[in-house]
Amino acid sequence: MSTDDLQESWDRLAAMENLADSLADRDGGELFRGDLKEARLLAAADPRFAELVSGLDTSSLGKRMAAVNRFFKGFDPVELASLELPVHLGQLRAIFLSSR
Repeated sequence: MSTDDLQESWDRLAAMENLADSLADRDGGELFRGDLKEARLLAAADPRFAELVSGLDTSSLGKRMAAVNRFFKGFDPVELASLELPVHLGQLRAIFLSSR
């Protein structure tokens, strides 16, 4: 990796940290509500979804986003890609995988 590439990566990370900080105290409103409903249904049969439910049920947008990242990071990439998910959670997974 060249010095320019490395600096670009650091700049991207710094921008993401600033975004995460600015979202930490923002009200989540209705964002992720469809995902929360789906996660609750899945948690009834699969306890791995319980932590996601807890995170998506918070009022902070930043905490909801962090819960999604923690949840998806907990899976092996192959398992995550093959996991059958409903529409909303499937879209979040696609976003998560495309950002890696």
